[in-house]
Amino acid sequence: MSDLADRVKAKTADETPEGPAADLAVQDRTLAWLERRRTYITEALPRHVDEGHFIQTALSAMPRLRRCRPETIFSALLACARFGLAPDGRNAAIVPYGKNAVFQPMYEGLIEVMYRSGRVVSVHFDWIREHDVWDYTPTAPYPADFLHKPDPAAPKDRRGPVILAYAFCWMRGGRRSQVILLNRQDAEEIRDRHSRAYALAEQEGTRDSAWHTDFDAMWAKSCVRRLAKRVPTSPELVELLRADETAEDAVSAPPLVRTVSEADWDETDGGPAAGAPAPDAAEDVS
Repeated sequence: MSDLADRVKAKTADETPEGPAADLAVQDRTLAWLERRRTYITEALPRHVDEGHFIQTALSAMPRLRRCRPETIFSALLACARFGLAPDGRNAAIVPYGKNAVFQPMYEGLIEVMYRSGRVVSVHFDWIREHDVWDYTPTAPYPADFLHKPDPAAPKDRRGPVILAYAFCWMRGGRRSQVILLNRQDAEEIRDRHSRAYALAEQEGTRDSAWHTDFDAMWAKSCVRRLAKRVPTSPELVELLRADETAEDAVSAPPLVRTVSEADWDETDGGPAAGAPAPDAAEDVS
């Protein structure tokens, strides 16, 4: 019995590559997993999104999702595809919450979808630093209500730390929106009041929520989210905001698309079992 156990152990060791070879093997398996689902993903992509770039970006996002259930990764990828937002950390992210992968739009993705409405011509986002010249008088008429004059030649350390995020947009017809300002304390209050993912990561000591790993990006997104609620919207923007609320309020993938049920998932392959119904990548859920 001991000899048999030793032979099995040796065989397993021979078949399990280590170091760079293991990384290449994992990457090959991940690429194969994506390729088997490529049709569903590309059918959900808007026409203006480059398919190859999206797949490559999705592949780059995979290493940090290795502990997530495959069906939640697939659901999050379909959500990214459906909104045409690559999971590159700027337009969107796929965030691991325990064993679940969750789609989360980022601030550049919110801006992109605002543009698609056809009513927003330009969106401006920036940071105000401690020593910048700025003024905000919300009761004053445009353009006297807001001023920000950073010194483009000054290094960031001379301009001081960031004290405010702000955003506004120009709309068709030449009108400018309300200016949204958000300081660090505002962002922390939004995080503490609305993000169950942050609270769970604090409670479990993992500190791996997006608020932990990239606070500034979430601060920026919170500012742009407030702007998005105050400009002419589109059904797509409304749905994206709803998806974002779902991501912040839960630790499971948002119900944007009907995907394969867990019972139909073949764990030996990491994909749908033989005979399982194909997911409808474009179905709306009201």
